[in-house]
Amino acid sequence: MLIIFDLDDTLIDTSGYVVPFKLKLCLEQLEKLGLLISDFDSAYLELLALNAKSLRSRDAVEQFIELRGGDPLWLHQIWPAMVSPLPDDFSIPTTPFAKEILEELAVRHDLALVTAGHPPFQKEKLKKAGIEQSLFSNILIPEDCIKRPAYEALCKQFLNSQVLVCGDRISVDLLPAHELGWTTVHMRWGRGLLHQTESWIDYSISGLRELRDIVR
Repeated sequence: MLIIFDLDDTLIDTSGYVVPFKLKLCLEQLEKLGLLISDFDSAYLELLALNAKSLRSRDAVEQFIELRGGDPLWLHQIWPAMVSPLPDDFSIPTTPFAKEILEELAVRHDLALVTAGHPPFQKEKLKKAGIEQSLFSNILIPEDCIKRPAYEALCKQFLNSQVLVCGDRISVDLLPAHELGWTTVHMRWGRGLLHQTESWIDYSISGLRELRDIVR
């Protein structure tokens, strides 16, 4: 069986650790560019609240700039800070028992990672979470949020019934897998909490240990 995982908020706790750190950097950059921020802490909480409702952090920052009357072009100036290397001592926790479950599954199944984003930054997050790349037969990192081409590239030697995708974002991770006729597992973590479920989703989990009851 081929099991395809998303990275952010599926294997690692991106929303809880990486995103808050990076959004604060973006806010600092916006202040330097001239965005009027009278109370940094309240502005930061506002940005976090927007991010909690957005599909991507980029969308949240863009909306924040618009609401605050800033220059839309500032987004392109500050965005490199969002994907710049993390501090040397910055560690990223996995979601509970992620390493344990990956190691168990890798013994019996073919694992792949398909994660959207800036490739060097995504690989850095994987490393800082202590997840071995060798667990995955393939790691594909589309820079947009369109995962279907990556999925199609992975599944050629598997029947539809032999492919499972586990991810937190329904529209990005799971919908293209559903359209391909694969089994879908919704990880309710981080952005995965934005939407409760869809009728076509096969399984909904709050932790990766629950995969033990799904994948035999």
